[in-house]
Amino acid sequence: MQNSYLNNLKVLDISQGVAGPFCAKLLGDLGADVVKIEPPEGDISRQYGPFPDGTADPEKSASFFFFNTSKRGVVLDLESADGKDALARLVTEYDVVIAGESEEILRGRGLSYEDFRGWNPNIILTTISGFGSFGPHSEYQSSHLVAGAMGGFSTYCGVPDREPLQTGGATSETLTGAFAAVATSLAVAGRAQHGGGEHVDVSIQEAVLVCASFPTLTYEYAGLLRDRYSSVGGGAGACYMVPTREGYIGLNALTRAQWDMMCRFLDLEYIATDPYFEDVSWNKPDERLEEIRAAFCEAVKDRTAADLFHEAQGDRVPFGLVPDLSGVFSLPPHLERKFFQKISHPVAGPVTIPGIPFNIAGRDDQLTIQRPPLLGEHNDEILGALDSVTPIPENDPNTLDEPSPLPLKGLRVLDLSMFFAGPVCSQILADAGADVIKVESVQRIDGWRASIAREGFTAPAWESAPHFNWVNRNKRDITLNLTDPRGVKILKRLVRDADVVMENYTPRVMDKFGLGFETLREIKPDIIMISLGGFGSDVTWRDYVAFGMSTEQMSGLSNLTGYEGEGPLFTGTTGGDIYSGVMGAHVLLAALHERRVTGKGQHINLSQMEACNLYIGDAMTGLSLAGVDPGRTGNKHALFAPQGIYPCLADRWIGISCRTTDEWQNLANLIDPELAPRFPDVETRQQKELDSIIGGWTIERDADALMSELQAFGIAAGVVQNGPDLLRDPQLKARGSLLVQDRPGLREMHYPNQPYRFRNAMIPPNMRAPLLGEHCLEVLTQEADVSDEELGELFIDDVIGMDPIASR
Repeated sequence: MQNSYLNNLKVLDISQGVAGPFCAKLLGDLGADVVKIEPPEGDISRQYGPFPDGTADPEKSASFFFFNTSKRGVVLDLESADGKDALARLVTEYDVVIAGESEEILRGRGLSYEDFRGWNPNIILTTISGFGSFGPHSEYQSSHLVAGAMGGFSTYCGVPDREPLQTGGATSETLTGAFAAVATSLAVAGRAQHGGGEHVDVSIQEAVLVCASFPTLTYEYAGLLRDRYSSVGGGAGACYMVPTREGYIGLNALTRAQWDMMCRFLDLEYIATDPYFEDVSWNKPDERLEEIRAAFCEAVKDRTAADLFHEAQGDRVPFGLVPDLSGVFSLPPHLERKFFQKISHPVAGPVTIPGIPFNIAGRDDQLTIQRPPLLGEHNDEILGALDSVTPIPENDPNTLDEPSPLPLKGLRVLDLSMFFAGPVCSQILADAGADVIKVESVQRIDGWRASIAREGFTAPAWESAPHFNWVNRNKRDITLNLTDPRGVKILKRLVRDADVVMENYTPRVMDKFGLGFETLREIKPDIIMISLGGFGSDVTWRDYVAFGMSTEQMSGLSNLTGYEGEGPLFTGTTGGDIYSGVMGAHVLLAALHERRVTGKGQHINLSQMEACNLYIGDAMTGLSLAGVDPGRTGNKHALFAPQGIYPCLADRWIGISCRTTDEWQNLANLIDPELAPRFPDVETRQQKELDSIIGGWTIERDADALMSELQAFGIAAGVVQNGPDLLRDPQLKARGSLLVQDRPGLREMHYPNQPYRFRNAMIPPNMRAPLLGEHCLEVLTQEADVSDEELGELFIDDVIGMDPIASR
C-alpha cells in the first residue's frame, strides 16, 4: 500500500551524491512524491558503487540504489535553456526543491532562490552544502573526510601517535541529509500556518559540529584540549571494544553505577573500588586506561561476545555486540521487526536494504520502500505532461515576505526522555517554536545532569553539565514523581492540552506508571506518542538496556570506523544518540503532518538501533547488492584518491580529498608535476607511497594557509579543528553556528546551534536550559489546575521539587 504520511507533498530532487539525495529519500520513503532530476551523465553516486561482479553498470551502484529509493526519475540538462525552462514549469506544480549546492553556487547557475520564487512564490528551497551558504567558506569544496576534519569529528577519532581519522561510512553527509529532511518538514509545517515559501539552508560542517559536540563543550567547561583516544568511548570510567573467543564485545557503562556493575560482572571489582583507578576517565586518558583494557581482555578472552552480551543485559549492564555488516543483517530485533526490506530491481535484481526504523501498532498501511529509478525512466510520464502545465504569472522575486512565525508555534510537547536521543529530538521541536515541558523527578534527575560536572563554578553539579545545558535549551522543566499516583494524575492533566508525548524508557516503564499509549489516547484522542527505545518495544530484546555507545556498535558503524586492517574504534562522539534523535524528529514531524490531514494520533515505536543503521545504509546495500563489506579503511574512499589526513607544522593536521582527476592534477602540480603520470588512476593513487609523499610535503606547511591554497585550486581540503579552532572558525561565526548563553553560577558558554537556517522565519529563541524544576509553580498552577494547598503537600512529600536556585 502507498505510504500515507507525506502523500500530499511533492518534491523535486536536483541534488547529487549523498546528503541531498538522502534527504529526498527520507521524505519519499514516508510517502512524498519525489522526482529526481539527473544530468544526462547521471547522478555522481552512480559511479560510487560498489558494483556486483566487478562491473561498473551505473544501474547497479549500491550507493545510488540506497540514496534514491522511493523516487521517480527524469533527465534534464539544467545548464541549458531548455532544461531550465522545463524545471521552471515543474516547480510551478511542486512544493519543495532539494539542491546539493550553496545558494551562491546555484545563483551562479541561474537558479537562485529568487528564480524559484519567481516560478512559484510558495516554493520551499532546501540547499545543502559542505559549509552552508553565506560566509567566507561558503564556496569551499568538501567531502565526508573534510567535513569531519573541519567540524570536529577527526580531532577525537583515532589514537595517539597516529593520524586522525574520518568516522566510518559517509555519516557526516547522511546526518546532514537527515537534518535537511527535518528542516524541510519544519518549513512545510510553517507553510501550513502562514502559506509562504521558504529557503532552508543546511551546512554539513555544522551537522558535524552538532554531532561531535565534545571539542567545544569540554574545552569551555573544563579547559580540556585532549588528544584523540577513540580506542575508548565516553561514559563513566571508559567504554571498550575488545576481542572475545568469537567476535568483539562492547563493554559499556554510562553511569558510575553501571561501571561498578560492569566491573563486578567481569569479576574485576577491584577496578571499581581501588583508589588507584578512582578518577580514571576517558576524557583525561592516561596509562591506567590501558591497564584496565588488558584486564578486560583477559576476563573475556575465553567467552563469546553473544554470551557476554545476553548475560550482562540480564544484569542490566549495557554491553553491545560489534557485528560486521552480515552480522547486522541477522540481529534478532531486525528479523523480528522485518526492518530490512527486499526490493526487486529490473537491472540489479533483488536487493535487501534498511527499511523504516519504526512501527505503528494497529496500522493497516505498513510503510514500504519503492525501488530507485533507472536513468531517465520517467521522462515521458513527467516531462511529457509539461505542455499541460500553465506557468504562473511573473511576480516580483525581490519582494520577500515579512518574517513568518516559527513553524511549530502552538505545539505542546511533554518530554519524559532522559540523556540524549530523546532530548535531541525535543530540542529540534523547541528551537522551532514548540512549547516543550521537560519532566524529571527529584528522585531521578536526567542522567545528563550528572555527567562531566565541573569544579570551579558556583552552580551545583547538576546544573553545570555541558551536554544537559546544551540539549535542553528552549524548554521548561518540571519535576514529578511518577511512582506516586499524584504525580501521574498531574501528568494526565497536562496531557489534555498536549500534542506529543515523548519518552525513551524501556517499554515496561510507561505501562508501570499507568501512562501507556491507550491510557493517553483516552485522555487526548489525537495525541502522538513517540517511544525511542534501544531496540523497539515489540522484540525479545525489548527490555535490554541501550545507549549511544551500544547503538553505535550494533548499528554497524563501529565495523566501519578504524585504521585499515585493525580493530574497531569509537567515533569519539556521543555515539548513536544524535543519529537516533534526528531520525526521531523526522518521523515525528511526518506524523504531525499526517495528523493535520487526518486528525488522528498514533504511537510511534522507534528503534534507535534501526535508526542508526540507516546512516550507513549505502554500506548495507553494498553487501546485499555487491557482496562488499568494506570494513575499516582508515581515511580512504573508494573513488576519491588520494584522500587522507596529513601532518602540518605545529602538530596540526589537514584533510585532503581529490574527488576528480582534475583535482589530483592540481595537487600534483603543487607538489611535483612528475607525480601525476606516476599515479595515473584511482588504484595507484590509493598506495601508501603517495600518502607518504603528500605527508612529506604538508608537514612543512601551515595548516590554515595550506587549506586556503588548496581550496583556491578547487581541491577539497580542511584543517582538523579542535575546540578553540571551532570557536574562532570564521564560517561558523558568520553563520551563528554557536549560540552564546549565560547560566546562573556558570559563565557565558557557546553551544552548537541547529545546522540549518530559515531565510524567512523569525529568529528562533535562545533560552538557556532550565534549572531543575524551574517551572513547577508556573506549569502546575496555571496549566495543571494544582491548588496552593495541593502544591504544599506535593513539595513536602517530594512529589515535586525545585533546585534552590530556581526557587529564588
